[in-house]
Amino acid sequence: MERKSDRSTRGGDRAGKRAGRRARGLEIKERDGYWHVAGTVRAGGRSIRVRRSLGLPATADTWDAAWEEARLIESDTSAEARGEKSRGDPVAIAARGYLVLPRLRPLGATAISIVQEIVAKFGPRRLNEIPDSEWKIWVDTRQQGNAADTRERFINGVVAFQSYAVKHHKLNAVVEFSRDKAARNPRRRKRRRVSDLRPDLIALLLEEAHITLRAQMAAEWSTGARVSSVLYGVRICDVILAPGRETIIFRNTKNGEDVAAALHPSAAAILRDYAAWRGNMRDREQPFFLTYKRQPYADNGKAGGGQNKTGFNAAKRRARLRILEKAFVEARQQRRLGNRAAALDTLLAARDDARLMRKLTQHWFRHLLATRMRHDLRAAMEQGGWLDERSILGYVHDVPDARRATVAAFDDFGTLVTREEREASAKR
Repeated sequence: MERKSDRSTRGGDRAGKRAGRRARGLEIKERDGYWHVAGTVRAGGRSIRVRRSLGLPATADTWDAAWEEARLIESDTSAEARGEKSRGDPVAIAARGYLVLPRLRPLGATAISIVQEIVAKFGPRRLNEIPDSEWKIWVDTRQQGNAADTRERFINGVVAFQSYAVKHHKLNAVVEFSRDKAARNPRRRKRRRVSDLRPDLIALLLEEAHITLRAQMAAEWSTGARVSSVLYGVRICDVILAPGRETIIFRNTKNGEDVAAALHPSAAAILRDYAAWRGNMRDREQPFFLTYKRQPYADNGKAGGGQNKTGFNAAKRRARLRILEKAFVEARQQRRLGNRAAALDTLLAARDDARLMRKLTQHWFRHLLATRMRHDLRAAMEQGGWLDERSILGYVHDVPDARRATVAAFDDFGTLVTREEREASAKR
């Protein structure tokens, strides 16, 4: 391969060629601040057109490196034409294409973070020059000490990127990682004590929360929506609080679709109180949920955590104190009446409720919705925005009392007359 300046000294690039025919060879061009290679490579009895980014900033310092990369691309293209394996594209180039690929369901913050880690580790290296063992060592080191399900989610992100690279950036094959089948396909999500989350505990938590947080939790309790959907995905025009028509619409949810969820009348009443506190409802395109300073929440790209955690933890702390204070008063009265066993039971129950309140997160409301609506999965999927029954089943928690009530409601055959009873009756 010759540089353009080299070919221009030979008495003309197109000498002896038919009019309109593209000259063979590659050239370096600047586009959008980066060096790109373009041209035609003759190999395997055919002409192969090449047009791709080199991933190098278009500066004088990178000119020689760009030409060296172009020579390697020419070599790879010729090898592919002869049926040989190439080195594949640089990891950084493949990652850039993967992140900007149009999708119906946008990549989540965790998936983006995983790809960024891959680039930080392997960025300029060619895909097929990285041995499988190096990928495996990196994953094992990165996930050392983490739970099996956490490791599986990380590997899922790595494999998704590699699968894309196989189709679009000449990676030979996806690495076969050691997988944990049970953690990879759990029957249900991490166990949460949602069956113990009684209405009186939820009411206590709502009472101790600021009106902004109270409205958010009321919406989550009623719809099972994610915190990110509540904070960033609801406009004033998306909330209908008229009696009998209570509805809230969450825009651009994690699955990429809008979700229209019904509001419980009690939740709608709290949202009406919040709307009165919020004020300024004229601009219907403005966010409905605001901070306690009446400012919109800054979208963090659906990353972990949130901007209401401090207020949520404060509400939980106040609720725990009320639980324990009430129990101490009741236990004191019971001891005065000489019932020490009942006093101890009261204190132990309060301690258990306080511990439950400490563990509670807002995401529990999503598990609670799935569990309460488990007998109508279609309605639950529409209400919570699940696209697949397998997804919602992971959120459903078995409640023994409810299961026992379901079994007890089966069609009864209590009027059954056994053969022995018939024979005894015939003898009489």
